[in-house]
Amino acid sequence: MKKLFYLLAIFVFTACSSANKETQIIILSTNDMHAMIDNYGKVAAYIDKVRAENKNVLLLSGGDMFSGNPIVDQHDDKGYPMIEIMNKIGYDFGVIGNHEFDYGQDFLFKRIEQAKFPLLCANMKVSEKSVIKQPEPYVMLKMDGIEICILATIQVENLNGKLIPSTHPDKVHNIDFFQPVETALQYKNLRRQCDVFIALSHNGIDEDVILANEMPELDVIIGGHSHTRVDGMIENGVLISQTECYLKYIGKTTIKMKGKTIVEKKFELIDVSTLQDKNEELQALINKYYDETPLNEVAGRAVADFKGKENLGGLMTDAVAKNFNLDIAFQNSGGIRIDEIAKGDISLLQLYKLDPFDNYVIVFELSYDEIYSLLKNSYKSESKYADLKTSGISYSIKVKNNEVVDIEIRDAKGNPLDKNRKYMTGMNSFIASAYKFDHKDAGKSLNVKSAVALVEYVKQQKEVNPQPDRTKIEEITD
Repeated sequence: MKKLFYLLAIFVFTACSSANKETQIIILSTNDMHAMIDNYGKVAAYIDKVRAENKNVLLLSGGDMFSGNPIVDQHDDKGYPMIEIMNKIGYDFGVIGNHEFDYGQDFLFKRIEQAKFPLLCANMKVSEKSVIKQPEPYVMLKMDGIEICILATIQVENLNGKLIPSTHPDKVHNIDFFQPVETALQYKNLRRQCDVFIALSHNGIDEDVILANEMPELDVIIGGHSHTRVDGMIENGVLISQTECYLKYIGKTTIKMKGKTIVEKKFELIDVSTLQDKNEELQALINKYYDETPLNEVAGRAVADFKGKENLGGLMTDAVAKNFNLDIAFQNSGGIRIDEIAKGDISLLQLYKLDPFDNYVIVFELSYDEIYSLLKNSYKSESKYADLKTSGISYSIKVKNNEVVDIEIRDAKGNPLDKNRKYMTGMNSFIASAYKFDHKDAGKSLNVKSAVALVEYVKQQKEVNPQPDRTKIEEITD
């Protein structure tokens, strides 16, 4: 009897101790790095320090590892430097972002195979025709007795009736995508199997807020895609965070538990610019990538500063129009990936940073009405923004109550564009595939990448000068 009482007492004591055990879990996160490896020496040193001071640390990627830095994007094995660095730092899990597809599925397959951390995604289904293997939708893991579930989703948009992420449509053949929030809701019951429920979301902040309101079963949403600085907002009891982009910040989510119950969760943005220490081994690898690249070659010279998308878009479209003797050229604002080129020497590296995507030049023979339809459909009503930058024309969009009522299009001399002729018009393959506009001509690829055209143009010109703005929005109030 005494022995039974003794065993029962031990059981009760153990159960109470387990219920009262205090555990701290730290989740470090980055998102939308876009191959910007420069800060990883500092990031690695900070991660090393946190791991040395804490028992339970997870390191997560919120997606978009690639597309933005030619050192990575133009490497002989596209994207590999990013994977090598992330492997050395020791990422635990990541979500597939829309720009992971930019190199094509063959390269993405290689990068996934090389990554020592799984890439997750619940709202994509890979067919047998794709080289990419079906990613796991979520992962369950245990840290210090705490069950953790990480569920991952990717952003999608409707393109001509088909849901795809924001990448070139040709890069996602043989893959079906589904609405991220609707998909996540199908996994609500995972709450019963875990103590901490995390959504690793490459959906953007607006979708994350919707997800939090639709799925209060979640404890934390670690976000990406919208490049938003989200310093730990609470929505419907769910902690939402995002670290902007380009490794400017590291996210640090701290979850404190008593037994199996979360008693506190908080988020801190770590400003990488304030960090002093570097992981010297990793920094040496980063320096090696920069030192050995042929992209340090000078292509030409900027006579003055190119600032903003108008100046830079004008340079990109002039390159396409003049290289191929076209009447008109268009460049989408989303494809202009740096903010400025300073007066002075312009390196190949800068030009490939400006245009990092592997888009080809497509030429259409377009009528005035077809050009008008392209400009009208490209207008961004939510931000009241003229998206397309141009060469050969300038245009003014007249808007009333945020609706386009007219577009005034003028030629390079400032005269109204002739409505009775057709124009040889160049644009990148992303615009040709993803933008809605009327066109009888199916278009023809010149089999030249827009970035190559840009490099050749700057080399030929030797000196380039920013041009006046070619787009305008006019609000009509009467």
